[in-house]
Amino acid sequence: MEGAKAETAKALALAVAWVARRQRRWAGLVAYSGDSGERLLALPPGRWDELALADWVTAFLGRGSSLDVPVRELPDYFRRLGAPAGITDVLFVTDAACRIPADVVLSFNAWRTAARARVVSLVIGRQPGDLTLVSDECHLVADLSSDAAAVGRVLSF
Repeated sequence: MEGAKAETAKALALAVAWVARRQRRWAGLVAYSGDSGERLLALPPGRWDELALADWVTAFLGRGSSLDVPVRELPDYFRRLGAPAGITDVLFVTDAACRIPADVVLSFNAWRTAARARVVSLVIGRQPGDLTLVSDECHLVADLSSDAAAVGRVLSF
């Protein structure tokens, strides 16, 4: 994503993180760009680094992506972020149709079960493709406007 889509996705990430902060829950933010890199930011309750958060929001990777990268890499991101064990909400926000190899689907779903992670996906302006195979909920949205029911859903975590 780039331009207004990327800016709106970052705003949504901030809103979800703010909700987690108000609920004294752990949050982690991940930006990725194919196999060319990612940016991870852990936001533990009561120990936010606002400068790191500002850096996360203002940076843009923009190198394109291989469509199964977040699914393939999320279990490692989860470990590297130090996400707490137990019930976890994962939110995917993408504007790309996702094609995921069967072995990656199996591996991710095994991790999702072990981590007790609930996965909700917002797909902007396209059919979600294989993302439905790894999501508990998959919503097709025209955009990330605040009046979209799916956006309201993720803000209710």
